[in-house]
Amino acid sequence: MTRGRRAVVALTLFVALLLPQPLLGEPKTTAEDLQNQLTNLKAQTQKAGAAFDRAYWKLDEAEVRIEQTDKRIGTTTKQLAAARKKLNIHAAAMYRREESGYLSVLLGASSFDNLVIRLDYLKRIGSSDAQAIATVKGLRSKLVEQRAVLVEERTTRKRALSGLRAQRDRLQARLKAKTADFLRVKAQLDAVRGGPNRPSGVASLPGPNGMVFPVHGAYYYANTWGASRGGGRRRHQGTDIMSPTGTPCVAVLSGTIRSKTGGLGGKTIWLTSDNGWQFYYAHLDGWAVRSGRVKAGQIIGYVGSTGNAAGGAPHLHFQIQPHGGPVNPYPYLRQME
Repeated sequence: MTRGRRAVVALTLFVALLLPQPLLGEPKTTAEDLQNQLTNLKAQTQKAGAAFDRAYWKLDEAEVRIEQTDKRIGTTTKQLAAARKKLNIHAAAMYRREESGYLSVLLGASSFDNLVIRLDYLKRIGSSDAQAIATVKGLRSKLVEQRAVLVEERTTRKRALSGLRAQRDRLQARLKAKTADFLRVKAQLDAVRGGPNRPSGVASLPGPNGMVFPVHGAYYYANTWGASRGGGRRRHQGTDIMSPTGTPCVAVLSGTIRSKTGGLGGKTIWLTSDNGWQFYYAHLDGWAVRSGRVKAGQIIGYVGSTGNAAGGAPHLHFQIQPHGGPVNPYPYLRQME
């Protein structure tokens, strides 16, 4: 080898040492690293989502208070009508008494004892009239106060509704903005967990507990098991997974599904898995599959706001029923991520 060629080779080796090492030599991204990325993405929407959730159920409580106030006003109105009827009867009696005159009533007494009785009777009628008038005035005052409270409740409700819609729109915009990043990181996580070759017809792979998270896209949720619903008339028996309208919902486990429309849930799906557990998906915007057999991770529906969620934030109401009755889905969902 000539001196010139040796110089070229030496220079090439020197430059190679200065260059970054090949990508294959870099540490591989672990499932834990990717999981942390997912957690960070969700944390960016969690705060806004929690505020929205609080505002939504505060409005729900206000709605119930308005309903209760309406019932009280209805009761008071009936009492007021009864008091007025009683007052009218007394007024008619007073009119008739004045026609005959107090003197004729007293002169008609057959004895002193009878005179005392008649005087007491007239006194009692006067006292009863005064009491009836006071009752009517008191009930009317109470009714006016209750109506004022109702008007104030309605005003508060309208303001809350306006703020609720604004919060909902901001949240949906933030979730939509994060969807692409969320799905990219989720795909990397699935590749680390299950290998690069995903089974056909499957959008997402199982988490650590062997179940697939039911929403395939950006989302947030909280532990709302047992929370007040309907102003305290019922308790929440599931987890609300907040996500933009149209976000795919997937089968948690392989099994068979049936769909239904109507009631509080709106458009719903019941998934009966091969191990006998049942999963309930509610408030769907639509279905990808209406019935039959599905695979774990297969898209079966889409997040919406149907049923009693109409007008609220789009979300999936998700229930787990391992043995015929609902249990708190929250710890299971945490293990699906």
